[in-house]
Amino acid sequence: MMLACFRKEKAMTPATITPPPAGAAPNGAAVGPKPHRWTIREYREVGKTGLFHDRKTMLIGGEIYVMTMLSPPHDVALGLTQDYLRTAFSTGHHVRNQMGLDIGTENDPGPDLAVVLGSIRDYATRTPTAAVMVVEVADTSLFLDTTTKAELYATAGVSDYWVIDLENRRLLVFRDPAPLPAGLGATAYRVRLTLAPDGTIAPLAAPAAAVKVADLMP
Repeated sequence: MMLACFRKEKAMTPATITPPPAGAAPNGAAVGPKPHRWTIREYREVGKTGLFHDRKTMLIGGEIYVMTMLSPPHDVALGLTQDYLRTAFSTGHHVRNQMGLDIGTENDPGPDLAVVLGSIRDYATRTPTAAVMVVEVADTSLFLDTTTKAELYATAGVSDYWVIDLENRRLLVFRDPAPLPAGLGATAYRVRLTLAPDGTIAPLAAPAAAVKVADLMP
């Protein structure tokens, strides 16, 4: 018969361990997953791979947004406004339709229409970094266009920013960008106009080219 031998062990008190602060390693280094903020260079390199296919995207604050499918009313308003702007800015300017506009190291909002200085060939090897005027056609994007994008364009010094609000059949015009109070680190438009379909307005840079709001809408 085998006898089991039992020995009374001395009770041990576990050592007190103080966990490191959340999100930090014992040496103070940051740990854990962190979001990646895309730069314009990275964003465009990814675009070259065909990852986005035929989807319309934009880069805002380092984040990539995929836009919803464009509707026929959006397309019509876009085409009507593009035709008008090309007439209003017939010389010395180029009207870009849903093309790149660099307004910061982490931002390419891909405006529906942007009026820039020069001709189309001036941008064969570079993307414009400034615009005389920007127009967005808002179908499902009104909140984004009048908040985040408005701040981006104001910060970039775009003096004339129009938003065609299709749902409410009105034109919102933002002008006179100026820095907000110190400490906020942002810029906003000090002038905001709301025009009904029977209202008329002209671009700041083309004051003789007045247009009726209804003529920009389907």
